[in-house]
Amino acid sequence: MIQSRLYEFMVSYTPQTEWIDKGGVKLWLAFFFIELGAGMFFIASLFDNIVAMTVGWIFCEVLGGGLHLLYLGKPFRFWRMALSSGWKTSWISRGIMFVSLFFVLGAIHIILLKSGVRVTGFLIAADIFAFLTVIYGGFAMNYVNGISLWNTALLPVLYGVSGLWGGAELTLGIALTTGAVEIGPAIEEWIRILLVGYLFLIPVYLISVRYTSKLGQVTIRHMVFGKWSPIFWGVVVALGMVIPTISVIVSLAVGIEGGSMALLYAAVLSGLIGDLAMRYLLLKCGLYSPLVPTRDYSENK
Repeated sequence: MIQSRLYEFMVSYTPQTEWIDKGGVKLWLAFFFIELGAGMFFIASLFDNIVAMTVGWIFCEVLGGGLHLLYLGKPFRFWRMALSSGWKTSWISRGIMFVSLFFVLGAIHIILLKSGVRVTGFLIAADIFAFLTVIYGGFAMNYVNGISLWNTALLPVLYGVSGLWGGAELTLGIALTTGAVEIGPAIEEWIRILLVGYLFLIPVYLISVRYTSKLGQVTIRHMVFGKWSPIFWGVVVALGMVIPTISVIVSLAVGIEGGSMALLYAAVLSGLIGDLAMRYLLLKCGLYSPLVPTRDYSENK
């Protein structure tokens, strides 16, 4: 039985609300834009596409970072988390360090590249911290032992693949829109590989959580067959996985130049919406076990 009233936390599975309800919505969107923007910068930097790198940097630092600061109770004290010894034990502190270093190194690399100077050292350093920025949210959630849906080593991998996949899709859209058609096929190769990884990871992740514990069983039923099943099947699967897969199959058959641009842009948009919906479910369906033993979920659903 899922908690429906405050006093039921003793005998019911209780959803976490801190990171998704009310002000927690800002954290959900912050993780999405931070990881999407950093993934976009990482992919675009491989092709020296300055426009896509700049858009990715703005997504990560302005949209994602701004929302993350708004979520904090004391936003002007955030620097203390980065400069204190909290980085030794806190993934939130480490994440702020990664985002801050990516902020500086990414901006320097973009400015140098716009000036016609390509410094490989800055590119490598910026990409390292961009990649760490993509995956740190998964580690921050994975560290929470009480929520089976989060406490799995597959979560950082899933966040990494989805962040890079979304970044590659947006980079492709920007490249085609700005006339950089020559890099389209190479980005499409990245999208195919990352999409296959995403399609493989989602069921493996859910099945592994399902068999971890009783709490994992309840959580997956709640997400896939319970209250949130319309979002899972309609948005995550149909919109976010099936449409991008159809687009990739079409591009494999006729080539990226011969395919429909409308289908390509629809695949990019639907993939991003599906990723955003999956992240929402991961936060919304994070459950705590009841404090006292309860009956089987199947008897109380």
